[in-house]
Amino acid sequence: MKPFLTRLGLPTAILLCALSGTICAQSVINRSTAIQGVIEPYKDTEVATAEMGVVREIFVKPGDIIEDRAEIGRLDNDQQRFLVNEAELDANSFGLLETARRETDFNTRRVEETSKLVAAGKSMPKELERYKLDLNISRAKMQTQEEAKMISQARLDKAHLMLRERTIRAPHGGTVITVYKDVGEYIAGNAPAIIRLVDTSKLRARFYLTDEVADRYRKTEFAEVRLANNVIVKGKVEFIAPFAIADGHVIEMTLIIENANGQIRSSSCELVQL
Repeated sequence: MKPFLTRLGLPTAILLCALSGTICAQSVINRSTAIQGVIEPYKDTEVATAEMGVVREIFVKPGDIIEDRAEIGRLDNDQQRFLVNEAELDANSFGLLETARRETDFNTRRVEETSKLVAAGKSMPKELERYKLDLNISRAKMQTQEEAKMISQARLDKAHLMLRERTIRAPHGGTVITVYKDVGEYIAGNAPAIIRLVDTSKLRARFYLTDEVADRYRKTEFAEVRLANNVIVKGKVEFIAPFAIADGHVIEMTLIIENANGQIRSSSCELVQL
């Protein structure tokens, strides 16, 4: 039996070899083609407040590095401080409650003593029944005052919360990029942002992959990224889209890269393919 290529004839054999070489070369090109991506802050937040009012103090400036829950600014709070003082007076007023307690103690002792007299035949049962009614009424008054104190304490807690909300705090740590409001400006419901805050302790690298490349990364937890200075760092796979984007037919993948020391500053990167 003649060899397969010999039986096909010389022109056909040459054509098959050429096609095979093209396919192999194309496979190598596809795997080695650089996939460019972008690096962005892990968090980029327009810090806003649900409160409205005039800005009285700003505690930060662009470039400041702040911690989580750090104070950013404070709105006018005169009314809230007045409400706190009023609620404290109410919550710390115990006159009516103390009166109800003393009245209850008195009626309790009177019922006990009268019960002994009735048992000894020295007092009328009707008198005991009247004293028991007075005791029940005094107990109800004491319960009413105790509940009033609980309500007063809840109002005080609410007043303190309203006062605290006039101070705007950072939702996370990071670097202040922009300060939108200055002292004396009004924060309204349609423009509640006061600063822009970015967290670069971690970075997010974003890539758009073909189906073939994306499938390889679905099976791994980490991927390597080449930075603009040719340094290669490792990133943890955060997300791979379950289907392709209609525009471009590519699949989005994001990686989380640790940057606690702040050394990574470039926004461009390249995926080191598996």
